[in-house]
Amino acid sequence: MNRMHSGDIRHLKRYLWLLAPLFMLLASLLLIRQTRTREPKSHYDVMTDAAERADAAFQAIREERLLRGHAISPIDDPNRTGLVGDSYTEITTTLGSLPSKRSAANPNIAAMIVDMLTQCGVQAGDPVAVNFSGSFPGLNASVLCALDAMGAKGIVISSVGASTYGANLPDFTWLDMEEALLRRGLIANHSEWFSLGGAGDIGKEMPNDVKDAIAARQTDRGLSWLYYEDLSENLAARQAVYADKSLEAGYEQPVCFINAGGNLLSFGGESGMVSSANGILRPASAPLRKEGEHGNASFVNAGTGGLIPFYLEQGVPVIHLLNMKSLLPAYGLPFDPSPMPKAGEGEIYMEWRYNKVLAFSLLAACAVVFSFAARRLPRRKIPL
Repeated sequence: MNRMHSGDIRHLKRYLWLLAPLFMLLASLLLIRQTRTREPKSHYDVMTDAAERADAAFQAIREERLLRGHAISPIDDPNRTGLVGDSYTEITTTLGSLPSKRSAANPNIAAMIVDMLTQCGVQAGDPVAVNFSGSFPGLNASVLCALDAMGAKGIVISSVGASTYGANLPDFTWLDMEEALLRRGLIANHSEWFSLGGAGDIGKEMPNDVKDAIAARQTDRGLSWLYYEDLSENLAARQAVYADKSLEAGYEQPVCFINAGGNLLSFGGESGMVSSANGILRPASAPLRKEGEHGNASFVNAGTGGLIPFYLEQGVPVIHLLNMKSLLPAYGLPFDPSPMPKAGEGEIYMEWRYNKVLAFSLLAACAVVFSFAARRLPRRKIPL
């Protein structure tokens, strides 16, 4: 019994050797974590460029608003950004969140969008399909500034209608803000097509005289008016615009699709708009193809599912910008900040960097210890 007991102890000691590499692995992971550093992201310069462009654009919109005689409410817009609209006007479409509208006036959101586009593989010269509503003028301007900073080509369609506290001033809509930025030379990418937005995407709830005045201003400046009473025809027309412009750049379809706000066409009027995830939405299908490679994408058979599900089905990554309360903190940006952060501030610009030499060295050491411990294990002979 004693010999058997002492033999068990010897076997147990041998098995305890397995704990050595496990303890070493845990210690190595702890050391690697403790020695990591916070460094600027590889595309930091592009991100700061985009944020500075957005900051200049926001200031220009504020100045233009005041020149047109629209006061800025110190209660609704305590940071006095000029990007917060009224509670209700003739072109107000739905209820919106006032804190979300204030949050979207952060110029560092442009840096966040550069980060998202980079993760989606967008490079200079790539076509990016863009769908704007008038609900978040700050988001819209940030998207354009991000595209400009990256040298990407936006294919931009904007709708006029806006939810509460958005760009809902009838004589100073999002498209009027954009025109002011173009006139001042602050943006290169801009809308080339527009719709009225709202009910049916044709502004059914808006007064006719207001719609006529807005449409006349936009067509006079050269924008093409997308007016379709049938939702399927509207979707097909937008998909055709995005596809044709992508072909001009040598692509079968856009490299990425950006949706900012809650235009009806984003989800084709379905309930998924509010409940859908924010930020980067990854397609489950194969990556998109350049023109000339095998396979073709059809853009006329999307039904009424909307632009977001359509592009995900086509293998195109989507950036969906709507729910600020969940989206901004996830990227290191504050929700409803006061005062507003300056361009270039925020965790969005930084990332953790690990000591790769240390990591590989510790991994190799763990492998050596594990190999030595494995040789110490008892081996049982199997009789032939």
